[in-house]
Amino acid sequence: MRTVNFCCFYERQRENPQFSFIRRAVFALLCGVVLVTTSSIQAVAFDQCPSPQFGVTGISVDQTSQTAEDAQIEGMRKAAVTGFSRILSRLLQSPAAVDEFLALNDPDQFVDFFRIAEENSLEGRYIAVLDYCFDAPRLRAAFRETGLPWAELKSPRILVLPVWLAPDGARAWQRDNDWLNGWREAVAEADGLVDFTVLEPTILNERSLRAEDLAAAEPATLRRAATVAGADQIMLVTARLDYQGARQVLAVDGELFTDKATSLTLLARMVDQPVLGDLTTQLALARSQILGELEAGWHSANIIEGSETRQITVEVPVTTLTQWASRLEAFGSIAVIDEYVVRTLDIRGGLVSMTVVGNPAAFANALAAFNLKFTEREGDIPVIEPL
Repeated sequence: MRTVNFCCFYERQRENPQFSFIRRAVFALLCGVVLVTTSSIQAVAFDQCPSPQFGVTGISVDQTSQTAEDAQIEGMRKAAVTGFSRILSRLLQSPAAVDEFLALNDPDQFVDFFRIAEENSLEGRYIAVLDYCFDAPRLRAAFRETGLPWAELKSPRILVLPVWLAPDGARAWQRDNDWLNGWREAVAEADGLVDFTVLEPTILNERSLRAEDLAAAEPATLRRAATVAGADQIMLVTARLDYQGARQVLAVDGELFTDKATSLTLLARMVDQPVLGDLTTQLALARSQILGELEAGWHSANIIEGSETRQITVEVPVTTLTQWASRLEAFGSIAVIDEYVVRTLDIRGGLVSMTVVGNPAAFANALAAFNLKFTEREGDIPVIEPL
């Protein structure tokens, strides 16, 4: 009996432009040792996307059709479109821009790879959970070609510390509180460029990070919380329910700190807003306003526009060849650097000319992600050096 190696066939055919993504997907399913009608595929080694902001996980499909194969093809097609739409919303922000891009482009041409996390095939029905990674260089090129500005830089990790100010004291760790639990759910569902995290309500956290100290923004407590969470910044968000006569009023305050507890900015300050109807809904709107403000601010600060280009020549000081290679690797990885050319190189470093797309803030943030900074020097060539 002849054995056919479907995996090798799949690897050869995936380079064929006529071999569509959906057909590639179906052939990939045959790479297992055995294919059964009902199966549960365990998560195996899954390499994250080279650029995680171009990846999505947990796309659920439940598709029915005349045959199991048709249901599988249609389901995987829908999963790819859903994942691609999430990526576009993350990078483009504007719903109109997402619709414009989807009208002109097919997700198939941007899929880099996918993984089936769970799968169940029945007669005329396909149920699965899939993860996707989309090709970053191809997407960037398409954004430039269509003239759409985008952002892709992930923010520093921000620890969200919600506090509820009750008449009998501060609360930070209760599981049945709408304000606190709503933030935990919001952070779990966040799918933008801002990297939020939250601490779980444990006895250890409750003892070492007292709600009263958090509410007062006590510096040592904030620093301890940032260390526990491995966060670069802290967002303290407090809500207080009070009364003005017989009328309930809600006050919400947000403040962003560095991991050293230095205040950076105030967020969405709401003072004594009347509670109209459902308090849970009003708290959710306050959370949405704060999250939206941060996401929109980070996105606009790191926007990349093909029309906004500038040529700069910089000095790049280094002490070893390893450092030089590291700098060039960073320049090649930063999306706002469209291209660069090495002009000179000696034992002290080199001169590099580069084309930068995007505003100065986007350039600075992109460099900071590699622990580098751009410094202009009066009467001399600017320098890119370690932070």
